[in-house]
Amino acid sequence: MTANAFSCIENLWSSGFFKTEKNLSDIGKEINSRWEHNFSSVEICKALKKASFLRCMGKRGSFRYIQKTNPTNKTVQGIEEQLFSRDFIQKLGKPFEIEIRDLHLNFNNSGNCTAFLLRKMLEKLLYITFAKANLSKKLEDSSGKSLGLEATINIACAEKVNNVPFLIPKTGEKIKGIKFLGDVSAHNPLTNVDMETIIPQMPYIITAYKELSEKL
Repeated sequence: MTANAFSCIENLWSSGFFKTEKNLSDIGKEINSRWEHNFSSVEICKALKKASFLRCMGKRGSFRYIQKTNPTNKTVQGIEEQLFSRDFIQKLGKPFEIEIRDLHLNFNNSGNCTAFLLRKMLEKLLYITFAKANLSKKLEDSSGKSLGLEATINIACAEKVNNVPFLIPKTGEKIKGIKFLGDVSAHNPLTNVDMETIIPQMPYIITAYKELSEKL
């Protein structure tokens, strides 16, 4: 099945085994348990040196290994292809260069940063598209202060340009999940947002971005 020590280590990484620190004994036992391969410590150490996706910590004789990069599954890969497609990035243009760069660095690596950036991009897209339609006053209260994101989303579902709403109401309802996660990442010091929570929300936020980008 798995032919050599490096292939086994790569498979362990892909399955999330190295999300927490593992020592040489842990790795050897797991390989034996999964594939019944009894590689020597020397063979495993040589394979670990080639594993650029792992970080080695500690001192000689007591090294520990943890993932340096997250494995990308097919779901995440499909999301990244949409989120960072050339056409979509070109449509967003220069105003979003920094956000796209930061999102590229953090997506599938940091849930907190990803949630914050997704929320920020959504809010920014809403304000820019309303400004372009000369409707930015719609996103202010009676004192001229900007409305919160949830109120802005509701208005975007109701307001239309050429008889088409800024956001389809169903889309607007679905993306409130990203608004919530972004709020948690920015304002809740006791709670972290992980990528496993964000991934199910991504089809909705990408749809919202595309609907709004048509108004740019």
